[in-house]
Amino acid sequence: MQEKTWDFDQWARDYDGWVSSDSLLYARYGEVLDRVLTVAAVGPGKKVLDIGTGTGTLALGGLKRGAVVVGLDPSEKMLGLAREKAKGLGATAPVPTFLLVAEPFLALPYPDGTFDAVVSTYAFHHIPQHRQPDAVREMLRVLAPGGSLAMGDLIFASAEAEREALSRYEWLEEEYFARLDELAPALTQLGLTLQAEQFTPVTWVVWATKLSAGGPPLPAR
Repeated sequence: MQEKTWDFDQWARDYDGWVSSDSLLYARYGEVLDRVLTVAAVGPGKKVLDIGTGTGTLALGGLKRGAVVVGLDPSEKMLGLAREKAKGLGATAPVPTFLLVAEPFLALPYPDGTFDAVVSTYAFHHIPQHRQPDAVREMLRVLAPGGSLAMGDLIFASAEAEREALSRYEWLEEEYFARLDELAPALTQLGLTLQAEQFTPVTWVVWATKLSAGGPPLPAR
């Protein structure tokens, strides 16, 4: 498959309407976001990185839980909407930092161990599969020991399950979906255990906790 590109700026105006629709693509959207924040232990004083923040819904959910949140996205129009939402929280609420980053999964502008949690929803499937291991490694790099990585996304148990879904659902486009039977052993090699919970036929929440200080280092690329 030729690498796909997306015009995220073009999506910005309609995105919140899409995710609040009754389509299976975004079914249980709010529950998925809430579960990601819960399994990542997002709470008061935690430093949280939201990758592919889009219009900021997940980031603002973390903020409401008392966390200090940074949201990254490659779309300035998406980030503009996120900043407008943040203003609506009131002058007394701390505002998340929303930053434009061209490749937010693959080139994170932060030192090692900066964040207590790294989260993402409905964004990882835009990363070509041959680059996904590097994306996971980069997310783990900025995660502090004992911190959690959590994602909610279009994910499948296997390539066979993905093919079945593509044939069953006409609206489902062929993209770079993560597969549990590939992601789990990849994380095992990095010293983490993947946990997963299915929300719809096409949507899962997955998470893992980074080893505490003193565990083995991440293998070299």
